[in-house]
Amino acid sequence: MYAHVTSTFRWETGLAQSLCDYHGIDPAVFDATGALDPVLGVDTRLFIDPSLLRQTETPELLVSYQRVIDHFTDVLKVVSNIGIAGDVFWRKADQMLTFPEVQGLCIGYATTANSGSGMGPHLRAHLLGTVSQIVHAGVNDPALFEIVGTFEDNVGPDRISDMVAKIILADLIAFTQRVCSDLGIPMEPLRVAKGQPPEDMPVNPVSGGAVILVPKDVLRDLPIAETYGDIARIAHHNEILRNELNAIIGSAWSRATISEKKEILRNSFTKYPEILLELLEDYKAAGRSLYDFKDDPSGETLWYRSAKQFSKEYPLALTLESPTDTGRVFAVVKLICEHFKVLIEDNQLCKLLYDKGGKRKHESAAQLLFYGIATAYCQANGIELSPESDGGRGPVDFKMSSGFDGRVLVEVKLTSNSQLFHGFDKQLPIYQKAERATRGVYLFIDNGMSEDRMEAFKKHVTSAGADAPEVMIVDGIVRPSASKANY
Repeated sequence: MYAHVTSTFRWETGLAQSLCDYHGIDPAVFDATGALDPVLGVDTRLFIDPSLLRQTETPELLVSYQRVIDHFTDVLKVVSNIGIAGDVFWRKADQMLTFPEVQGLCIGYATTANSGSGMGPHLRAHLLGTVSQIVHAGVNDPALFEIVGTFEDNVGPDRISDMVAKIILADLIAFTQRVCSDLGIPMEPLRVAKGQPPEDMPVNPVSGGAVILVPKDVLRDLPIAETYGDIARIAHHNEILRNELNAIIGSAWSRATISEKKEILRNSFTKYPEILLELLEDYKAAGRSLYDFKDDPSGETLWYRSAKQFSKEYPLALTLESPTDTGRVFAVVKLICEHFKVLIEDNQLCKLLYDKGGKRKHESAAQLLFYGIATAYCQANGIELSPESDGGRGPVDFKMSSGFDGRVLVEVKLTSNSQLFHGFDKQLPIYQKAERATRGVYLFIDNGMSEDRMEAFKKHVTSAGADAPEVMIVDGIVRPSASKANY
């Protein structure tokens, strides 16, 4: 599951643009380099999976996995000498788990535009305490850090990815420099991490900082180690752990929180280190699968090219007349929403809301798709209407970049979202108040809603007050095209 992390930035031209397009490079030529083409200003929620470093064919990353192993092996050697928390070995280990903040990775969850969340001193101290207990219990396999999210709170795929990226930063820089040199992308001296000298890197026109390219063959939407966070699955394969868990909470296991489950697993690893050793061997022997960029099951990449294609094939004429008051801005926003509805319902854009097996993609796929369509139409019509958003993950705030203070918010929801009613009653109105917006559109896409729930929602909307957001219902169910409908 995805955590919702807000990252706010401002597009002064209302344009979502990838590095490839910014420099006028043929997308097929860029794709042949093996690099992810980042959309500038929007972090792609994919992560570096350390296990994929073992099989990468990217020349600059052939020794990257060994770098990771060497670093964490050194950490474990220091940890094994820790006597008490805070001693000289503790401080040394803490230093080795402190990495300079890398600027320019356009992947993962971001707290600010294109910058990772990092690992603060409190989280490091907790992690170090856990690792110390595990090492003193007899486990010293450096792969331990690859599956740390299994048993440690607040250490998810983004933080593991960040740690790995910082260890192999020199390799990522070399990869970026080679790709940019081959494609003729200009570079200039830019600092990518605190305390390190500037490197020749491509410039991100949104942030003014560097762009660090990442090979697609080391990226996943959810690193394989995260699948080991399914503690029930781990317990099923180990009788000792299964008995331990049953003795502690029994039938209440299903109601335990993730944090509670991780604590139990953490304690079990120190009490029965053989369980952790078994898990590590299972992890290292597991098969590796790359992210399917063609199908894009998490909806993280196809939205950008699709939005450009659909906006070109189905143009929309927009005019924002003066004076640019809230009413006129709302009229333009509503036209975009209505056109988006047509593209979803009548032009097969809804297919991008499902993977090739027909499984629903995450709600962020719909939000990103709407974000791409909206910015494409604004830019195509020369309208200086700037969406301010959290990278396409939440509301899109349409605002005149000339300084007009009125705002119109659009909240995109899927009917599969259990918070559908809450979003209408509370979430969007709160956003409106926080952003001083007087108008809002609640755009919800039906990707499989029961008739009873749909009728209940429609009645709920009808009974809302005059100040409630305007609701637009979009049919997001994939249906036969017109040419096949009668066959």
